[in-house]
Amino acid sequence: MNTGKEPSSDDERARRDAFARALVRAIARIDRRSAAIRSDLHKAATARTAAERARLFVASAAAAPRGTRILVTLDWAGGTPEPIEMPLDPSKGAAEQLAAIFRRARRLATGAAISRERLRAAETAGDGLRELALVLAAEEVDIASLEVRALHIAPRDYSHVVKPATAASPQSRATAHPPYRMFVGAAGRAILVGRDAARNDELTLHVARPRDLWLHARNWTGAHVVVPLDKGASCPAEVLVQAAHLAAHFSEARGERVVEVTYAPRRFVRKPRGSAPGTVVVDREKVLVLRKQDMLMRNLLESEVEL
Repeated sequence: MNTGKEPSSDDERARRDAFARALVRAIARIDRRSAAIRSDLHKAATARTAAERARLFVASAAAAPRGTRILVTLDWAGGTPEPIEMPLDPSKGAAEQLAAIFRRARRLATGAAISRERLRAAETAGDGLRELALVLAAEEVDIASLEVRALHIAPRDYSHVVKPATAASPQSRATAHPPYRMFVGAAGRAILVGRDAARNDELTLHVARPRDLWLHARNWTGAHVVVPLDKGASCPAEVLVQAAHLAAHFSEARGERVVEVTYAPRRFVRKPRGSAPGTVVVDREKVLVLRKQDMLMRNLLESEVEL
């Protein structure tokens, strides 16, 4: 059972260091992909320039016999005729070689639009992870929230799985997933939802820290919900409402339009000796009367992060 103590400074430091290393690896992967995409875009631009130049030789290519090594034409772009040349492969027809230049330019131009979008997405993800690296330099940060923000920003590149700050029980070690599901709230806030009754206990007693916010659908059977918080911080109102929606949705009150949701700092939640899995007692609870919003709920469910 949780002793009520904060994770040790060594645990926090190890988790911070692991997160920092994962950020470095993810940013490096994004930078390599961005460089490859820029190379593709450069090839497309070069092919476009070559095709524009090749158009000047269409007439001379049509009259050139097979075996021609150089096409010559006049370029009027500067206002006066300037002779220009294009070397050819004498084993192929001149018109055939120009057609190949035009086909390559069209093919690369088709992919260029997709490449530009991929580059924009990669640069956005890289910038987002670099911002997290700057946030990590602060003295007091919630690593769990930064981890879920990293997964949300760059799920393809950020592969560091969020782990509890304290040692997991034998039961959780035996499972393939952590004892909670993870959703992304406002400003990238992590919201953790227990998977079942036994893992509600694991989330509340072994993962959540005393300062974190704990929520549950009042007088209904359902999931425990935890919002990780920084030391001395309070839960933003928008995140509180989002977490309350998840508490209501993952409970037997799912079909109700209005649900009362209990919330309190985790330090005021305790488990009576010998009680059934998922059963806890809450001291100093507050109650939020939640009027469910369908669009908000849909957006939250779509924000789930694979763990």
